[in-house]
Amino acid sequence: MPTSVGRVLLTRRYSLPALHTLAGVGFSDEENRRIFGGCSRLHGHDYQVEVTVTGPVDPLSGLLIGRDRLDELVLDRLIGPLRGTNLSDRFKHTTGEALAVEFHRILSSHLPPPLRLRSVQVRETAKNSFRVLDEFPE
Repeated sequence: MPTSVGRVLLTRRYSLPALHTLAGVGFSDEENRRIFGGCSRLHGHDYQVEVTVTGPVDPLSGLLIGRDRLDELVLDRLIGPLRGTNLSDRFKHTTGEALAVEFHRILSSHLPPPLRLRSVQVRETAKNSFRVLDEFPE
């Protein structure tokens, strides 16, 4: 009798040192300080970015995707171009929420089929983590 198993997920973690300033579009300096506090000044984080993919397990290798291939894709498309930059120069909003959405958008269009991006999590600090999660129909 065939056995059904749940979806197989692969998660890899990457480090992204970068700078940003939290500011609302059209907000005055005073409004930005009131809303974002000290984060309204230029500051940096060593973001931890977790990328989770799903897809069929290759019957020959037993892998969803080779770890080196996934690393190459994430490093080439996301981590490399953003490492050490001021994210506020690249994105309209740089809150953890907005960065998770942007990183997901960047990566989702570059995965080789039939691999799919399941989630992107951005850990900004020990207390703050943001995740974009895709739901797929069964």
